[in-house]
Amino acid sequence: MLARPSSPQAQVTPAQVWSALSGDLRTRVIALLAQLALCIVIARLSDEESEEEKSRACSISRDQNPS
Repeated sequence: MLARPSSPQAQVTPAQVWSALSGDLRTRVIALLAQLALCIVIARLSDEESEEEKSRACSISRDQNPS
């Protein structure tokens, strides 16, 4: 992926990006953020829980992802 230099004229706010997205893309972004949040919570679980339980929870979230 090529990095493009930014210029003040080319910068837009997140609100401008969000409003330009289609409904399908907004739904996908929300689903991905929810999956990320779940995986962060699972990663922070205490070491008392087994790795199998953590792995199962992440795989369940991926199975429910509509993408």
